[in-house]
Amino acid sequence: MPSAVREIKVKPMDHGLKSNVDFGATVHGIDLNKLTDSDFEVIHEALHKHKLLVFKEQPEMLLPTKQYELTRRFDPDETTGGFAHGVDPFLTSHNGVDIFGLPNRPAIPVQPQVHILGRGEVPENHYNFPPGFKVKGIDHRYFHLPPHLTDEEREGGKSRFYQWHFDAALYNIPPPRVGCLLAVRTPKGPDVKVEWGDGTGTEMSIAPGATAMVAGSRALELLSPELKDIVYNSKIEYAPHCFEWISTAHSTRLGHTIETEGLEKPLDQLKPWTQDKVCTYPMVWENPVTGEHSLQVHGQGAYKLFLKSSPDGEETVVSDLGEVRAFLHKLMRPTLDPSNIYAHRHEEQDVILWYNRALWHSITEFPESYGPRIMHQCNVAASDHPVAAKRKAL
Repeated sequence: MPSAVREIKVKPMDHGLKSNVDFGATVHGIDLNKLTDSDFEVIHEALHKHKLLVFKEQPEMLLPTKQYELTRRFDPDETTGGFAHGVDPFLTSHNGVDIFGLPNRPAIPVQPQVHILGRGEVPENHYNFPPGFKVKGIDHRYFHLPPHLTDEEREGGKSRFYQWHFDAALYNIPPPRVGCLLAVRTPKGPDVKVEWGDGTGTEMSIAPGATAMVAGSRALELLSPELKDIVYNSKIEYAPHCFEWISTAHSTRLGHTIETEGLEKPLDQLKPWTQDKVCTYPMVWENPVTGEHSLQVHGQGAYKLFLKSSPDGEETVVSDLGEVRAFLHKLMRPTLDPSNIYAHRHEEQDVILWYNRALWHSITEFPESYGPRIMHQCNVAASDHPVAAKRKAL
């Protein structure tokens, strides 16, 4: 007898009347381990429309090889399989198998473009990792401006956004088009309360270990007409090896920019770099399928601004870091409000896929007593750098 025809359902998320979030959909009826060309056509259209897809009811855990296959399909012109962040260093070996990556981002040997993120011990016999191997988790105390949450506050369920960003190396390597995340192990416990820590008293209850997301389109929508004129005509130059550059500095407590304290690593002390590989990107990017525009700015890696309020207007170069960050705060802070944030509650074996060139995201902290958070992430360097969105005539 012929096999039953699978019914694929793409259901937009209902975020409630009090939410301004307008992205996200759940997908049923696609087995990502057995992805077909017709399945991908549905996924490609749905992702660009909804910007975030959650794949439910997967029969088995998504294999790393299949996770990479799904991710790279979005960029057929990318043929190198390049890492979105650069080449991984050697980390350890087990049973003659070399493992590359960082303690907080080890690569899976069978498919090194897929990394393990989270915190805690990986499952037993997990893709050639040594017994008892633990992934090092994030900790805002080593990156954020003090005062930090105390151990008692953290264990009691208080949390912080770690870093609002889109995935990108921001030097030489084009930012990925999509990101893909598989939940292998999720923390078990009550919801946590994220505190903004910026003096406003803003807070938000979310699932432990949730990935928080906002839409760049919403950020653009909230700008004044004057600021919209500027962002459509302006560019950001990112620092060379910007994550090494900010490694000695403090993030704001909200995780969207860097505090200007003069603590950045001097450029002449970074690993070798050349000016021709420095990334200078427009502030507004366009969805190639829907034509939607998104404000895509990385507040922590920004080094210099080239500001214009019209295509033929006079350009102002802003190189003072305090002024650069104050301007980006003005662009980013309005959308970093609970009404604009979707915090995804990961469920084991589910897969999320997001359009990296239209959303910002942040990981969040949770009590260690809730157990491990083990995620498989895949993003691949794109074949192209972003180009400026063309503003529609009013």
